[in-house]
Amino acid sequence: MISRVAEHCLWMSRYLERTENTARTLEVNETLLLDFDVPVEQQWRPLLIISGIHDMPGDVDGETVQNYLTWEPSNPSSIVSSIAAARENARIIREVISADMWERINYYHLWIQSAEARDLYLRSRTEFYCQIKRINQLIHGITEGTMSHGESWDFYLLGKYLERASQTTRILDVKYHILLPKPELIGTPIDIAHWMAILTSCSGYEPFHKKRLFGDLGVSVADFLILDPLFPRSVRYCLARAQRAIHAISGRPIMNPGNEVEHAIDSLVRWLNLVKIDDFVRSGLHEELTAIVNQIHKIGDLIHRTYFDVQVGGPVEASETEMPSTSMSEEDEAPSQGQTQSQASQEYQSVS
Repeated sequence: MISRVAEHCLWMSRYLERTENTARTLEVNETLLLDFDVPVEQQWRPLLIISGIHDMPGDVDGETVQNYLTWEPSNPSSIVSSIAAARENARIIREVISADMWERINYYHLWIQSAEARDLYLRSRTEFYCQIKRINQLIHGITEGTMSHGESWDFYLLGKYLERASQTTRILDVKYHILLPKPELIGTPIDIAHWMAILTSCSGYEPFHKKRLFGDLGVSVADFLILDPLFPRSVRYCLARAQRAIHAISGRPIMNPGNEVEHAIDSLVRWLNLVKIDDFVRSGLHEELTAIVNQIHKIGDLIHRTYFDVQVGGPVEASETEMPSTSMSEEDEAPSQGQTQSQASQEYQSVS
């Protein structure tokens, strides 16, 4: 497969996933604020941090943040920017994706630019964000049913699950680190509401309650969102699927990694398969989640170097990558370098 086509498949998928995640977090946050009195500094700023934004112009109030994360074209993480980027990636590789898939993505782009979308946004934020989620899920269904499941599909899955793993990690990290209540608030309705909001932001409210979980609510939620092997948005599940996709691309078995990308993701998945949530708590949940985000960024950089920016003169040599742990560097990894379409500037910064 031509590396240019593979790169566009991966980024098209990442932007679609990013759009849905942004819409979901905005919807959940608005609902939470309608039901509970949340301190001002905890209302909307966490959503900016989840998106890697630390310098939004203007006041950090509900209307400003929602507008910035939904409509602002200069914000590469906004819904309208992510849809436009997904559509542009799809347009470039129309010969690879199906006609049904292109028509729906193009419709998505035209709809978000229309007066109808603006009217819905002004009339009902909840319905607007739900519509974003429905269209996105429809595109994913059309893609699975009409796109050939070859290398292009593997790159699509790789982008989807890397983005999803990063989003889940960020949501849990920011909510836990910034919204951690005072000791006297633990177990109160507002504390429970925050944890339920975290689950809903990751579409995990129902699956979580269908499992028989005991003990501290916060620890149980963290365990579910990080280490559950079956929940499709848990970090462990997403990285295992990304691992499967990356090995399908190379044709090598999972137990026999052959390049830097495979070594990096295999190390991360092996570590998640062995670690327990108590280990996270003892080492510091924020520190461990930040390490995972940094490692996902590193994997993204390695994917670019290995598959999209191959230098003439030989393949990238494989090397073993350390598993994220307390011994792993907790400094922020730099965003991927050399990405097309200014994608390096659109990569999220690490949570700090």
